[in-house]
Amino acid sequence: MAIKIMRVFWGNYDADPGKLIAYKYVPLKLLRPFITILNANHGVGQIKGTTKKVGANYSPVPVCVFRRDNRQLLWETTSKPDGSYSFRNIAKGLECFMVAFDPNEEYNAVISDKVVAK
Repeated sequence: MAIKIMRVFWGNYDADPGKLIAYKYVPLKLLRPFITILNANHGVGQIKGTTKKVGANYSPVPVCVFRRDNRQLLWETTSKPDGSYSFRNIAKGLECFMVAFDPNEEYNAVISDKVVAK
């Protein structure tokens, strides 16, 4: 009996499907993303929001989320063209703070404190 080993790839960027196939990776289309819980910071909680500048949606803006109790960086993202952003795979009930940076450096960073993952 032969055992087939399947390699799994996931990363923080868009991979080249041709290269993955050349390296014998099998591309799969998932109906929905899956959550990997590797430590106490991870879970099924989410934090969502919108970046704004003088009241209007603003993008692309780098946004970071940190644990509040020990100031550990959990995730980083960039807001979408409509200004929205979301962080998934955060433990429900985890108290965090977020920092958004103006990419044009016209304004200081904005901090949102005591944000709880739901």
